[in-house]
Amino acid sequence: MAEYIEKTESPRKFWAWAGIFTLASALQRRVWLNFGIEDLYPNLYIMIVAPPGRCRKGAPLGLAKRILTKANIPVFVDSPTKRALTKYLDELGKTSFFQIDGVPKPQCPLALISKELSSFMAVNPKEMIEVLTDLFDSHDVWEYKTSEKGTDKLYGVCINCFFATTPSWMATNLPEEAIGGGFTSRFILVSGTDKDQFIPIPPIPSEKLYRELIKDIVHIGTLSGEFIWEPAAKLHYETWYYTIEKKVKATMDERLHGFLERIHIMSLKVAMALHVSYSDRLVITLEDITRSIALLEEALNDAPAALSSHGRSDLGVDTDKVAMQIRTCGSIQYGDLVRMNYRNVRPEQLDQVIETLRAMGSIDWKIMSNKKESLLTWKGVEK
Repeated sequence: MAEYIEKTESPRKFWAWAGIFTLASALQRRVWLNFGIEDLYPNLYIMIVAPPGRCRKGAPLGLAKRILTKANIPVFVDSPTKRALTKYLDELGKTSFFQIDGVPKPQCPLALISKELSSFMAVNPKEMIEVLTDLFDSHDVWEYKTSEKGTDKLYGVCINCFFATTPSWMATNLPEEAIGGGFTSRFILVSGTDKDQFIPIPPIPSEKLYRELIKDIVHIGTLSGEFIWEPAAKLHYETWYYTIEKKVKATMDERLHGFLERIHIMSLKVAMALHVSYSDRLVITLEDITRSIALLEEALNDAPAALSSHGRSDLGVDTDKVAMQIRTCGSIQYGDLVRMNYRNVRPEQLDQVIETLRAMGSIDWKIMSNKKESLLTWKGVEK
């Protein structure tokens, strides 16, 4: 995929996670890793969070959707209801089977892709948050009640999610209990603020490469069986696992603690997806787990920017917006900043925002005798 998307503006990490999502969606429940009393499947929830229009975040989602559709991997529509989603999963479970040791196994595999989380959540956000939170665990049997039929059952649930949204939408639309709690802690939050490069007229990508990508995904969708550990990989994972508690205590943003409690599970899911990109042998290697951990820790480091606007502060969204304005300009005069934000905040509120950013170490504020000419400079310290 790297060659296919070389001449695009979206950040490389957006494309990397789009590729991982596509691989995980193709694998469905056909592969697994034994994890104590339960098996672990490579389904993933991934959310790209970036300012509107700035990072071209829709392109990676669009390509993932096209490839999966062409490969006949089930993909669901935007703006669903809980009932529409569970009904579709029920229908999938009647036709989707795979063989393990000659025994047919039912599954309900589904890729949920939305370039705008607001669109996916449009009908009933509370219900969708609840059902996606519950379905993440890939239940062998999942029961749900309907008003028409009583209690129905789904067998072999396997949901992959790939969404995109903005920090301000998350701040104004997701309830507080969803941030850092059950919902966002299940998502790998991939944050971005800038384009990878500027390309006025993107070239038409190779049709041959596109067909090869689809062919690879179709083949990966035929793999089945249990992953096993390469000894060196298992030792590396176990050593890293014991460092997680220290990371939790060192992470001041409590909204990330829930994700940290699940990061070891995420690392194994991502490692399985990474491995099948280059080999049919179902073995987690040292390279797989090392790359997986590195990708997740990078996402963790950037996650505060994804959640930056969310909180109880009335000025949280404005603080995020002003930070982006100063960051984009590099340096800006106070008077210009007032003109850019007068529709949203009064001067005294803007001063509070600036003081907050200065206290965080994100900016310098050189106050002149004429306050309008005072200069604010970005220090390169992310929130």
